[in-house]
Amino acid sequence: MEQEINRFTAYANCPSGEYWAIFSNSEIKKYPKGYREVLTFLILNDDKQTPKLNNKEEPYYSTIICNQSKGSSPKSKVNKIKRSMLSKEEYDPVNIHLGVPTIETFYNRKLKVKVCLKSNNKNFITHIQRPRDNQWECIEGEFEGTINNSFDPIKVFESMKHTINNNKLDYAQRVFPQVVSYFREVDGKFIFNFDQTDRNFYRDDQERHKKILKFIETKDVIDLQNLIGGKLVK
Repeated sequence: MEQEINRFTAYANCPSGEYWAIFSNSEIKKYPKGYREVLTFLILNDDKQTPKLNNKEEPYYSTIICNQSKGSSPKSKVNKIKRSMLSKEEYDPVNIHLGVPTIETFYNRKLKVKVCLKSNNKNFITHIQRPRDNQWECIEGEFEGTINNSFDPIKVFESMKHTINNNKLDYAQRVFPQVVSYFREVDGKFIFNFDQTDRNFYRDDQERHKKILKFIETKDVIDLQNLIGGKLVK
């Protein structure tokens, strides 16, 4: 019988570069703006057998931070990561659109990763070399602008509000339209092609607009929660 271990969630301390790494843990952690799923990787030497150490003989770690997700959205960051970790034998062009294995399935898997400096001056894993074809895949969850401009955010909200905790539904129904109305033109249409300079919006407005677009794309209650605040998940 395999012995259970207490898996570590380590802080990222690895400098930028390309490394071999072993996927070691996934854990939900509380952050100032909600809960996040933290994926931890132990950095390895090129022999893929020993941990890479710093000058204090401490192992390097790096992490990927994702929004907390039930894993039901095919466009969620964690599912993108799981697809990138599939081996050639595991990858099926049809089945990957039906679902992917649980995150625990990938524990102890060795992969090539890129660790890069991000905007908050911390280093995180931004790319994984896919085992199935050795191609680098960016695993960042940024909105790519693929939404049809005919989408109405309010209609998207109405289509998924059954996934919101009943005790928080009134709050969500009150706050979401207020947030969206800030980004509407005179004729009432939502602004998809956001131009910060035209409306003299601040950086916070730009970030909020990105979150609205992501919610429209994913229809995920976690993305709605990150936009308007409050615990909305059932």
